[in-house]
Amino acid sequence: MRADALERRNAIVGAARAVFTQRGHDAPLDAVAELANVGIATLYRNFPTREDLVTAVAVATLTDAREAAETALAGMPTDPSLAWQSLVDRLVELKLGALIPALVERSFAEFPPKVLEARELTKTQMTAAIRAAQSAGLVRPDLHPFEFVLALARLTRPHPELSDEAIPNLVPRLVAIFVAGLRPDGTDLPV
Repeated sequence: MRADALERRNAIVGAARAVFTQRGHDAPLDAVAELANVGIATLYRNFPTREDLVTAVAVATLTDAREAAETALAGMPTDPSLAWQSLVDRLVELKLGALIPALVERSFAEFPPKVLEARELTKTQMTAAIRAAQSAGLVRPDLHPFEFVLALARLTRPHPELSDEAIPNLVPRLVAIFVAGLRPDGTDLPV
């Protein structure tokens, strides 16, 4: 694939992630094309069906999560606290809670092989990163990696605008409370 074609394709996937995060996975694809600064025909040349685009978004999201886990693993030997917090922060940035509904409408057995492969690679690295955080005493030993990812996804789901007005920085606060609760040493909750 030519560099400019790859750049356009990546722009479409990035735009789809943003649009799906804000408007749900059934948002009009012309909104994705507009945000990506491409015509709808270009979007459909790259992704002939909505399912193709959802698959690309799933693979991109899983790849980003895997890379975050790999980065955390690499940082654990020198600064485990920073590595763990960076992993949490990156997963929150990915807004998993907004994207997961598009990924779980069906069983994992129904996903294309690309998604299943990306999921397995991500699961392996995420498990290793969480185990490393547990070994460093940052995370309670009974936390299952799936529980961790699922909880972050729940916390980062889109909330009604009213909650943002009533409690500014609600998601970061909820995530900080959750992460503090994972510590095995009884660390106080953030203020």
